[in-house]
Amino acid sequence: MAYLEIAAALAMLVALYVGTEPKWWGWLLFAPLFLYIVARAVHTYRYSLTIDGDRITVVDLNKHDQYLVSEIAAINVWPAKGERVAVITFDDRKKLSFPSHLDGFDELVESLMEQSRSKLQT
Repeated sequence: MAYLEIAAALAMLVALYVGTEPKWWGWLLFAPLFLYIVARAVHTYRYSLTIDGDRITVVDLNKHDQYLVSEIAAINVWPAKGERVAVITFDDRKKLSFPSHLDGFDELVESLMEQSRSKLQT
């Protein structure tokens, strides 16, 4: 998806530049949409979620958060916009969600469910 957004932004840039000789106001009208598409593509590409022992680390362009697996209260997987979204609820009612287009989505959800089950049994 990120590659398609970057390709669309480049196609927009080439279409505007080639043969049209745009004025400065043309660039001002075009720039916000172009920058939004590029930022969205980079944001989609730069999302990372890892599990290391009892810690879940989420790295995004805007944040770097850590959560404890031992504080998971519930894990739900919901259909949304043509894909699935996992929603993790913690004991302090914080929520963490991640989409199914992440590599290893099913294994990640299964691993978190297994670790939270073992927490409830002890």
